[in-house]
Amino acid sequence: MTREPRSGELNLIFDADDTLWHSNIHFLEAEATFFEVLSIRGYSPIEIRGAIRRHELDIIGELGYGRRPYVVALHRAVRELLPVNDHEALAVEVERIGAKLLNRHCELLPGVEATLRQLATRHRLLLFTKGQPEEQMAKLERTGLRGLFNRVGVPLEKNEAAYRLLVAQADLDPACTFMIGNSPRSDINPALRAGLRGAVFIPYPHTWELEDDELEIAEARLIRIATFSNLLDLF
Repeated sequence: MTREPRSGELNLIFDADDTLWHSNIHFLEAEATFFEVLSIRGYSPIEIRGAIRRHELDIIGELGYGRRPYVVALHRAVRELLPVNDHEALAVEVERIGAKLLNRHCELLPGVEATLRQLATRHRLLLFTKGQPEEQMAKLERTGLRGLFNRVGVPLEKNEAAYRLLVAQADLDPACTFMIGNSPRSDINPALRAGLRGAVFIPYPHTWELEDDELEIAEARLIRIATFSNLLDLF
């Protein structure tokens, strides 16, 4: 059954990683440790990063986004770069790096909890974020904020088609719907192309390079804010 909207209520769709909580810095730390392990064997950061990115792109198509797929990419980078007789020893190192990455607590960004709790009193909140569903749901549950979201979706990709499907499945009026996130590629541009009323861009200093894109700056429905708490001034 479709619930009746409250007077003046909007649909606010939120990204999770690097919008609600820190995430990519954990990947950067894992990558730095991987660099240290391979650099003593004579490999340069450029060689190592190139191998990781190649396998990341392949794995996204196979397994989607997330921490476990990233660990798989590290294993494949090892097999690409190192001689066979080094694979077993390096697999142990990769598992150690992976265990730390998988178990990292994703700390909420400043102002997120208080802002979401206030927004939830007057608007409908939805979470729409890429990744492994099990990983993302576990992160969300640990925040204690799951109950604030009317709907949670973890799609394989966040493109224009994915937003149009969300609008249809969640029975959203695009004229009353905004997307909030840090990624031009996944949060802002496709949401605007899908016809949402607006998209709110909150820059994050360590956004994953594959999420970077040119913002559609001529788009009048694009809103930029400096901090998450600024959402209270908008909504």
